[in-house]
Amino acid sequence: MSIIGIDIGSTTIKIIEYNNKKILNSKISMNRNAEEILEEFLKSNNIDSNNIEKIVLTGIGANKMKSNKYRIPMETVKEFVAVSIGGLQLANKEEALIVSIGTGTALVKANKENFKHLGGTGIGAGTLMKLCKKLVNANSFEEIVELSKKGDLSKIDIRICDRTDEKIDTLPPFLTLSNFGNLAEDATDADITLGILHMIFEVIAMMAVFATKNDTVKEVVLIGNITTIPNVKKLLKQIEKLHNIKFIIPKNAQFAVAIGAIESTNK
Repeated sequence: MSIIGIDIGSTTIKIIEYNNKKILNSKISMNRNAEEILEEFLKSNNIDSNNIEKIVLTGIGANKMKSNKYRIPMETVKEFVAVSIGGLQLANKEEALIVSIGTGTALVKANKENFKHLGGTGIGAGTLMKLCKKLVNANSFEEIVELSKKGDLSKIDIRICDRTDEKIDTLPPFLTLSNFGNLAEDATDADITLGILHMIFEVIAMMAVFATKNDTVKEVVLIGNITTIPNVKKLLKQIEKLHNIKFIIPKNAQFAVAIGAIESTNK
């Protein structure tokens, strides 16, 4: 029998059908009604509710779903437990710093035995969605992805090479001096979108760097739907060059928390 995992965040709800460590079906929805999403998910994927062992809930809104019309047993898992287990499993790591990027961002140091929430920031996918909607009228995640592919950061940011030819040993020429400090009059919507994305990931990545500075753990696993944007890995590579750190974005990173919730109940 399969298990349904539902990650109810502040902005989106992620739902998966899961069996034997594999995602059979999945969906990300902006709809805020988890019971409606569950019903739609089962119907659209022709899933027989009698073949569902249980529903596992996690996320900030998990406690709002009190029941379901199918009378399937439900369990609730604390979000940071789900973040830790899901991040480690998808990255196939025994220990790592897990950076969960949802509406905001949480940093969790985790190993197979325990976890510690180190803190976080309000910068995250919510920042991306709302700024892009306001500044470039991009109303969906898909629009943002397409725009970011065409952007030119030289029309947005100030880099060291834009201000000096002098070689500085500890600061490479591509390093950002100011996000949006070079916003050009002819900057396109694509340029601005990429600039917003770049600013968000520079902030998040540097928080991860600082969190690992005095630690032996140097591998950082990033999870969340925003990590699936193609430009993200390129942006992170630049920061890897500066610091003794490795960023990992595993397959199915957008469903890591739902997976972690399910796996936590299977132990």
